[in-house]
Amino acid sequence: MTTSPAPGLRGSGKINGVFFNAAGDVAAVASTFALLAHPRARAAYGGRTLRYRVALYRRDSLVPFAAFDDLHYPVNDVAFHPTGTTVAIGGGSYDGGYLFEGELIVWDWRETHGVHLYNQVPEVVRCHYNAAGDQIEAWMRPWDDGDDARDAFDALFRVQAPAPCPGSQALNLNVDAAPSVPAELRAQALRAPDVQQLEARLQAWFGVAGWTRRGAILDVAWLDRDRYAAVHEGCQLEVHHRNGDRLATHSGAGHGVEILTSGKDVLVHVVQTGQAGQIVGRQDARLYTYTGAGADASAHTNAHTNTYTYTNTHTTTNAGLQLTRSYDGEFTFSATPQGRILGRQNRVTAAPGQARDVLLDLATGVEHRPDLGHYDCFNHYLRIRHAPCLFLLQGTPASSHERKTLCVVQPDGPVRRLWPVLKASNDAAGHAMELCGAYVDDALGPGLVIGGKHYSPNVRAPYSGFIYRKPLGRDRELWRRPIPASPSAIVHMPALNLIAAAFLDGSLQLIDAQTGVLRRYARVRVDGLPTLIFAMDADAQSLVVGTVDGTIKVLEAGQLGGAPAEAAEERRQASDRAGSDRGADREANGYAPDTSSVIDLD
Repeated sequence: MTTSPAPGLRGSGKINGVFFNAAGDVAAVASTFALLAHPRARAAYGGRTLRYRVALYRRDSLVPFAAFDDLHYPVNDVAFHPTGTTVAIGGGSYDGGYLFEGELIVWDWRETHGVHLYNQVPEVVRCHYNAAGDQIEAWMRPWDDGDDARDAFDALFRVQAPAPCPGSQALNLNVDAAPSVPAELRAQALRAPDVQQLEARLQAWFGVAGWTRRGAILDVAWLDRDRYAAVHEGCQLEVHHRNGDRLATHSGAGHGVEILTSGKDVLVHVVQTGQAGQIVGRQDARLYTYTGAGADASAHTNAHTNTYTYTNTHTTTNAGLQLTRSYDGEFTFSATPQGRILGRQNRVTAAPGQARDVLLDLATGVEHRPDLGHYDCFNHYLRIRHAPCLFLLQGTPASSHERKTLCVVQPDGPVRRLWPVLKASNDAAGHAMELCGAYVDDALGPGLVIGGKHYSPNVRAPYSGFIYRKPLGRDRELWRRPIPASPSAIVHMPALNLIAAAFLDGSLQLIDAQTGVLRRYARVRVDGLPTLIFAMDADAQSLVVGTVDGTIKVLEAGQLGGAPAEAAEERRQASDRAGSDRGADREANGYAPDTSSVIDLD
């Protein structure tokens, strides 16, 4: 008999702080959500929302009743008002070179937005209310590391300010005049929390023995009509039935980051920590062939003759996955239905002159290791799936990251250059970054849809990005649209004539594949809270999506579009829920009012 999964804590990322109110009946969980940087040969941050969150829970539910996401730094402390519904949130970090940056925010959990207590603050390590609840005391780092970084990292200053009330204005802070925190209190405040102890305390508070946490879903792929696979940091591969039942979990050294479907073969790109003496944090690549199709399918059948539980139906160590290839260094892989594999190696973490890419023919076993030009995680990631040929990006010249050109690589290594990603320009916006795309072949012929970011040297400049469609054989845009943030995933849904594009601001756009007309603009939510789609794959009539909070969901055609009457009612309800987000969405994307909605992945 199999066992059910332990309930998972909903609405939080990787926990880095747990705090309780005085009555002990409300818990605040501070957490961090993963960056889109898996595998390490990819990095996209433009327009990103939902990096840090404070979520509030009551004992009777693992789903938060309120959450605050408007945070720019890791949260160090949360202080509850002694009687009211407000919390003070202190956070920050060292920028790695000079500054301690932070924020001190007061949030009423009945409201969406918080109030910044100060216009600008260094890192806030601790904060608390006085007994009356009308003063907030914060312990802060200095503004910078000064002449002696060792002293700066041991220093804390005590600052007090009135708790904000309606109409309060942010204050200007003078840390230099603040008294120091006594040494005996400072050492305890600066001690890093034990995350395992925090989770154990939280589980005891909820009255559960433990829970399952899988983190961000890094890739998803349909295996057949009824099953899809997913990868995350907690395993090499998971297999699910389309109804959501988990059929198998395959575990072993490292964790999965990409799934390659290549004809009858399914390969999993697994990353393992590099050997000692290499660059810290470097990941080496392993390709495993998935061989457990029959066992996983029968597991689902057998499980339905029993009770209804799937967690450990097939929890294995490498059973069902066969190691096929090993490569030192950080890679990203793409595949064709004909069994050809392209691997691009990140040059940034490779020894000078040692990096080589991979061209592998699964049918013959023949492998080439060409040098296809410079590759770095911000400029050259593309990973086109389900296409009859292998695409890559090259700079001009190939050793550069500038003036990028779309290319096709031949089976034995020669590269054919097709067209520039962006038109040649003397300004910074002519440089494209943080790209991804999808192959399209319909009545307009074969082509690519590519989305990405216009580079700006001003890090505070508003995000500017694009998504367009071009035919393979001609440098001509069939359509183009602005986008609100860098794309995390783009897929073609030919049966619905749609391009599904997910973005790092938490939105999903459904775009007419032939005309570029926006058919639907949706904010994506889980348990009523914002989330980000990190991975997608499409079959004939549905879309499987994986999110930054670990949710996996199959969206059927009706959920994506809906009949006209259903869509109108959904849009009316979404208008009530979306609130102030709508104005910003419309300004960034120019969508018609009746295309705006919310997609719930509960």
